[in-house]
Amino acid sequence: MPPGFTLLALDAIDSTNEEALRQAEAGAPDGLVVWAREQTAGRGRRGRGWVSSRGNCFSSVLLRPMVPPLEAARLSFLVAVAVAEMLDRLLPGAARIGCKWPNDVLVDGAKISGILLESRMSIEGRVDRLIIGTGINVASAPEGTAYATTSMTAHGAVASVEAVLEGYLERLAAWLGRWRAGGFAPVREAWIARADGLGKPVRVMLPDGAVDGVFESLDESGAMVLRGENGERTRITAGDVYRPA
Repeated sequence: MPPGFTLLALDAIDSTNEEALRQAEAGAPDGLVVWAREQTAGRGRRGRGWVSSRGNCFSSVLLRPMVPPLEAARLSFLVAVAVAEMLDRLLPGAARIGCKWPNDVLVDGAKISGILLESRMSIEGRVDRLIIGTGINVASAPEGTAYATTSMTAHGAVASVEAVLEGYLERLAAWLGRWRAGGFAPVREAWIARADGLGKPVRVMLPDGAVDGVFESLDESGAMVLRGENGERTRITAGDVYRPA
């Protein structure tokens, strides 16, 4: 573990995020890492199920950042950059690693990792418990999903789950240090450098319909900025992004 992190290793658990939350409520400190070889009730964004087969990497990190909710939410971009940099080291050089707004990591256009942040606020309105859940497809990827998926093994990697976890946490610790020193600006710059679909047409599915436009930028709050055909710009703060075939 990097300095300041401690590991709780489990064979199987309902959800590493749920266990991290239970540990937080029992008083666990900042830097606890919950890692399981299998999840029986893993979940992704918006309550979706997360297929959690053995051979893949499932972990949750507990932070106690004491920052406003918006600043805590933007850490999903930091986590995506950390995962991408781990993949840079462990995948063959020909792989194209990108970050998909708001919180997925892609290899050659297919999803290899998802990120789920869950938080609780103190009475002062600051986030005092932030759970950072990540699922990384190491040995296999789920089939029949709405978005193409892939795994590290499919791209020629021979790393163990332990090596993946170690590499991810090392990059996470490094980026948390940069964030604490310099705020969101360096995180945003690194994420934009890897942004999938930047400058290209995308469709964002919202609860009340779809919005089409060109993915122009990521603003300082972490919102996606779309430019429509008429040049009008729209900020998207939540949604599912798809690129035309």
